[in-house]
Amino acid sequence: MPRAPQRRRRKRCPFCQALLQPHPRLGARQWACPAPACQRQRHAANCQTWRHHNRAITRTHYQDYVQPARGAPRPPPVSADDLQIILGSLRPEVRDAILAQGQSPPGVSALYRAAASRETRSDEFALENQAVRSP
Repeated sequence: MPRAPQRRRRKRCPFCQALLQPHPRLGARQWACPAPACQRQRHAANCQTWRHHNRAITRTHYQDYVQPARGAPRPPPVSADDLQIILGSLRPEVRDAILAQGQSPPGVSALYRAAASRETRSDEFALENQAVRSP
């Protein structure tokens, strides 16, 4: 004989006081409703509890991780020649998207715009020649 489904008890969300039906897979472990505001408050409460229980870690985190990371030397900037090599190895649509963002050094985007227009003109020329040669 199949078992009768157990009736889940409804709970109150501690943040918005709404009645909630716990998710079947979470059961007794769910203690906040699925509303985004309540989930943010639940996450903040869990973080606060974790920080309280792990005070030794949180007390020295800034000195151990943040300060050394900020004091670390930054990687050298990419030169225009290296950037041309990098951009030249990309697919044309990716290269055009990068250049459209305007993050390349001066002069590099102009070189690639000129190269792209040459490619477009050569593609158009090839299409015209195919149309003329086709029977």
